[in-house]
Amino acid sequence: MIQKLQVRKITILVAIISILAVSCGKPTVHKGPVVLKVWEPFVNTGALQPFFSAYQAKHPNVQFDFTQKNIETYESDLLNALAAGNGPDIFSINNTWLPKYIDKTTPAPDKTFKFKDYEDTFVDVMVQDFTKDQKVYGTAMTVDSLALYYNKDLLGTAGIATPPKTWADLASDVRRISRQDQTGYFTRSGVAIGTNSNVNRASDIVYLLMLQNGVQPWSADGQSPTFNQGIVKSGNNLAAGADALEFYTSFSNPNSANYTWNERSDYSIDAFSNGRAAMLYSYGYARNLIVAKSPNLNFGVAPVPQANLDDTAINYSNYFGEVVNKQSKNSDVAWDFLKFITSRDSLDKYYAQNKQPSSRRDLIELQISDPKIGVFANANLTAKSFYNPDQVRQDDIFSKMIDNVILRGMRPPDAVNQAASQAGTLTVVRN
Repeated sequence: MIQKLQVRKITILVAIISILAVSCGKPTVHKGPVVLKVWEPFVNTGALQPFFSAYQAKHPNVQFDFTQKNIETYESDLLNALAAGNGPDIFSINNTWLPKYIDKTTPAPDKTFKFKDYEDTFVDVMVQDFTKDQKVYGTAMTVDSLALYYNKDLLGTAGIATPPKTWADLASDVRRISRQDQTGYFTRSGVAIGTNSNVNRASDIVYLLMLQNGVQPWSADGQSPTFNQGIVKSGNNLAAGADALEFYTSFSNPNSANYTWNERSDYSIDAFSNGRAAMLYSYGYARNLIVAKSPNLNFGVAPVPQANLDDTAINYSNYFGEVVNKQSKNSDVAWDFLKFITSRDSLDKYYAQNKQPSSRRDLIELQISDPKIGVFANANLTAKSFYNPDQVRQDDIFSKMIDNVILRGMRPPDAVNQAASQAGTLTVVRN
């Protein structure tokens, strides 16, 4: 009898060990109903519904509660919802917002996104923007980088066969294109840059020029702005940030040979669309705006000019990516969905319906030859961004920096120093 009880105990113990071994060897599968609340300020239901349907086909227990938010109130609505504990499971943030939101988000489980796989799959700027300490905090379906739109007819009229490749080329072409009437109004501008109020994403263009000029805008630890500091190049100490600002504002300086733009000019996208500006720095989204305003405009898109073609090409990106709420009760499912929608198969189908430049390296190879998005896709391979503790406030500081030069007569070095002093108050302590 005693032997039978011992055998029974051993049998039960073996069964328990076997069950534990099986459960430890496989991830827990949540079979109950899951509702993922998703907030997006730009992508609409129509674009995301195929993703929702495809994921539900594999996971029938998962439902989606999608809300497209107004970008004008998006961040305030988001912060209020997160503070109240009823925020979305998945939400979008700008690629520069992670320092502000890292304590409100949860990184991807290693089983979902291993850092090395993520690094090999997506473009460098996305890895820079959405990872920290080799943890993945966000992912994006598309990345948008600056390019140079150019009016083929206006360049041809001025005898210019190809769009400019360097800053010097740009300045030379502008001088050949510009036309100004007796009242001071530019009937034809070479390029729509130089001011703040009537230039689309003026601060981004200055960020780009600074990066191209070798500026590191913030210290590596994210504690202090450095865009006013000199850099050593070819044995010379250069005021690279001030030089970039001076180049930008030279196009709105009446005393500069580059003078081609002023406060009286139309808004930059409008001026390009109506043929009063020959060139325009902007993102991929501007194409649809231009075509809607002027369907017959004969224009092309080229890479942004560089400071020096001997240096590595540098571009600048501004885009939104998706993150997972730290308070989400279904964070593993949310991350599994984000991996699903940024897989090669999912994005290949998405890009077929939505012409947008890819975040994935393997799909950029296929997009480069596309006449609509090829330049933007290629630009993503050399795109940069930088640590930005508060995008809205820093953009405002750079906007005022531009105005200080063109409206208040401040010297570019002084304007850059003042902006750096103001930006120093934005420091966010990283976790």
